[in-house]
Amino acid sequence: FNKDINNFLIKDFFKTKQKILKGIFWEKRLSRAKFLFIFLFIILWSRFFYLQIIKHSYYYRKAKERSIITYVIRAPRGEIVTSDGVVVATNRAVFQLYLDPELIKDKEDEVLYRLSKILKEDFGSLKEKYYLAKKTFLGRVLIKRNLNWDEVAKIMVRRYYLPGVKVEVEAERYYPYGEAYFHLIGYISRITLKEYNKLKNKGYSIEDYIGRAGIEKMFERELKGKNGAIKIERDAHGRLGKIINRLKPIPGKNLVLTVNHNLQMKAYELLKNKKGAIVALSPKDGAILAMVSSPSINPQKFIDGFTEEEWKKISLNPDKPFLNRVLQPYPPGSTYKVITAIAGLEANVIKDVNETIFCPGYFKFKSRIFRCWEAKGHKNVNLIEAIAYSCDVYFYTVASKLDVDYLAKMSRKWGLGKLTGLGWSEEKAGFVPNRAWKKKKFKEPWYPGETIIMGIGQGYLLTTPLQMARVYMAIANGGYLYKPYVVKEMKLNKNIITINPQIERHLVLDPRYLKWIKEGLLEAVRIGTGKLAFIPGLIVAGKTGTAQVISLSAKKDKFLEPHAWFVSYAGYSQPEIVSAILIEHGGHGGSVAAPLARKLYEAYFGIKELQ
Repeated sequence: FNKDINNFLIKDFFKTKQKILKGIFWEKRLSRAKFLFIFLFIILWSRFFYLQIIKHSYYYRKAKERSIITYVIRAPRGEIVTSDGVVVATNRAVFQLYLDPELIKDKEDEVLYRLSKILKEDFGSLKEKYYLAKKTFLGRVLIKRNLNWDEVAKIMVRRYYLPGVKVEVEAERYYPYGEAYFHLIGYISRITLKEYNKLKNKGYSIEDYIGRAGIEKMFERELKGKNGAIKIERDAHGRLGKIINRLKPIPGKNLVLTVNHNLQMKAYELLKNKKGAIVALSPKDGAILAMVSSPSINPQKFIDGFTEEEWKKISLNPDKPFLNRVLQPYPPGSTYKVITAIAGLEANVIKDVNETIFCPGYFKFKSRIFRCWEAKGHKNVNLIEAIAYSCDVYFYTVASKLDVDYLAKMSRKWGLGKLTGLGWSEEKAGFVPNRAWKKKKFKEPWYPGETIIMGIGQGYLLTTPLQMARVYMAIANGGYLYKPYVVKEMKLNKNIITINPQIERHLVLDPRYLKWIKEGLLEAVRIGTGKLAFIPGLIVAGKTGTAQVISLSAKKDKFLEPHAWFVSYAGYSQPEIVSAILIEHGGHGGSVAAPLARKLYEAYFGIKELQ
């Protein structure tokens, strides 16, 4: 019995032990499950906290970006107005049709097809235009500019079926006088991707236009203004809805020019069908009264767009219509003789105004013969007569007694061989040679014969029409060499910024020398080579120039028709206007350029044109 009891107790013990062990096992598994559950809950809660609390602002912004789209409202560029109140660059309201590639990634062809039907354009051409623009520019693609009312209405009533399509009213640049102001005002065109990456931190958008030349480029910062923005809701299909917010743009400053509109238009008319330049200055302060270069381009085409044929015709035109000839260097010819005369007087080579030099029609220097333009010669001529009749022999003689470095120094003193201070990137400095330059350039010494040629404005010497106008401006006003300027005021609302003239240098010259030079220039128009510029009742004084030109052909030098020059000033009791006229390969300055100056002055002073 005891044995049975012991066996039972032992069996019961083992059964109890097994139960206890099983209970401990399941208790451990439950504890582990609880721990795992709590661990996973902590991870989920942490992630929830990170997303909802820490990254709340980020994801809120991203969500807004998906539901709200922001478009830039381009600021209207400032207007450009002449001194007599004529608006020559302004803005006009136009409907522009944009397509946003981001909103129609899978529906581009479908949307373009619908637009082609509305606009009555070839689908293939429209598609090609879109994809080309998409590769060229970031952001929205301008599908069509200057929509008419009928096109706008058709698009607006079909907005539901045209996701990513936006019609906007924008201020588009408008140049009412086209070619007449191209080289003065310049032009604007769409900003490139490279430019945008450089300028985006300065308030530029990828849809902005930027000044490329002239005033538009020089005063880009003032004209541009500050862009605004508009926020619009869009749905999941990319369709635009109501406007959420609008930030108004700030327009650019209006510019008031020193230019006289009637004079500008007259200069443009005079250069029609010619290659050349006309620039007019005020001798009182250096203000530019007119600036025209020909041939020219209509700046509106850079906004409206060129056809492939039009662009090819312009870009390959051998007459180079992009070139602003007012700021390009040319040999000045006899218009430079006033510098030779001043250098001769200052160096005491010309001792007296009545001292004469005999002109037989040529000048012999050692073994070389230098011809005068007048083959039969001018006989005995003094300084005033030499200027009036443009006697080459007189100035050959004077130049032969001058050191070239002294003549170069005098030229630079009068503003040649360097930029005028206008500040335009298109301007060239011209060139005034000297001994050191030739030694460095050609490894040769300077020869006296080269000084003789330079004395009549030939050889290596190069000047721009604007530089020569400044030389004669300083003669006209008594020696004040002003920096030329073209904008006199900048306006924004009631705020006006006035730009004051700047004197580069006061050229101190013996009053007698200045008087003799002026008398020579007066006689040149009254009885000399510039007599076709004479206007009864008006004081006109100036100098003609006929600059020989050599073109390097493949095998030999070829002499082309010379450039025709006439640089002068005019007024009633005192000089009121200075002008430089250049006609490329025009022939003789007296017969070609001088008559243009007469017509220019008749327009400026309101004188009935002579027949």
